[in-house]
Amino acid sequence: MADKELRKMNRTELIEIIYALQQNEKTLREENEKLQGQLKDKLIRVEDSGSIAEAALSLNHIFEDAQRAAGQYLESVRSANENADQILADARSEAEQIISDAQNRARQTETECQAMKENAEKEAKWKKDSFVRDVMRVLGRYPELAGHIQEFLKTGADTSSAD
Repeated sequence: MADKELRKMNRTELIEIIYALQQNEKTLREENEKLQGQLKDKLIRVEDSGSIAEAALSLNHIFEDAQRAAGQYLESVRSANENADQILADARSEAEQIISDAQNRARQTETECQAMKENAEKEAKWKKDSFVRDVMRVLGRYPELAGHIQEFLKTGADTSSAD
């Protein structure tokens, strides 16, 4: 509308035009708010989809890191098992060696003890024989002493068994 037409209009017509313009403005504002809401909703969706994509990428990295860590852990467990197997094998070998050494030492000690026993028996026999020779020599010189000793042995043997 031109300025001339507006000047020719009366007050009621102008008010009607103003009212129509206000209604039109109100409708446009409502439509604008509605469109801005839709735009905001779409922006949120776009941001969320970006966030979701970023989150998915982040999760992929987390899963990759977790997979690597799990692989490293399994490798360390395998290594520890191999070390444990080696330690166990070494311990068994050492135990067998200790047992073998102990058995050898026991046989050697038994042999030494048997030899000591035989030597002790020989020495005891030699001392007994020597004692008997000495006693016989003394008894040969003193025959009356031999009679007393025989009596003592008869009566002493009876009394010593009573003790």
